[in-house]
Amino acid sequence: MEMKQCARNGHFYDASIHSECPYCTGAAAGGIAPADGATRPPTGGFDRTYPPAGPAIDRRGDERTRAPIVEKLGIDPVVGWLVCIDGPSRGRDYRIHADNNFIGTDRKNDICIPEDKTISHFNHAIISYDTKENAYYFAHSEGRAITRLNGKAILTTTRLNPYDELEIGQTKLLFVPFCGEQFKWE
Repeated sequence: MEMKQCARNGHFYDASIHSECPYCTGAAAGGIAPADGATRPPTGGFDRTYPPAGPAIDRRGDERTRAPIVEKLGIDPVVGWLVCIDGPSRGRDYRIHADNNFIGTDRKNDICIPEDKTISHFNHAIISYDTKENAYYFAHSEGRAITRLNGKAILTTTRLNPYDELEIGQTKLLFVPFCGEQFKWE
């Protein structure tokens, strides 16, 4: 993979597949540019750059959707973790940020678990932290394999409790909250 950033609008694309930015040329939409003439950035985290390395940088001005906590603090602080307790990534941890965190094997996801080939590439599941309710939620999204919470299939959004066990593909994750009754980002 050869990641390149287009000079015109700052999109990232795989130069080993595309000779020019597929978002600016419309190739990302099957060769058809959007009707309004606008370009569409790649999907992914609300305030993260691709590939995710270093601090988040907004290269497109004030157009990006940002979570209220990011607007207030200027950073995207950790609100909890997922720790892999079984599966190909056993022993790894994954940061959870405020609002929606998409889980999949592709690096564009907020939580990327590339070692488990039974997890869908994009948006297999979602773990969310609601800053107003100070609560965590888990939901199945677009993944083919069923996701489980404490051994039971999840088909709707479910509230999480500390140390709940999430199962996505062959990966078992332990949920460890940081924000709660004793602390939350103000």
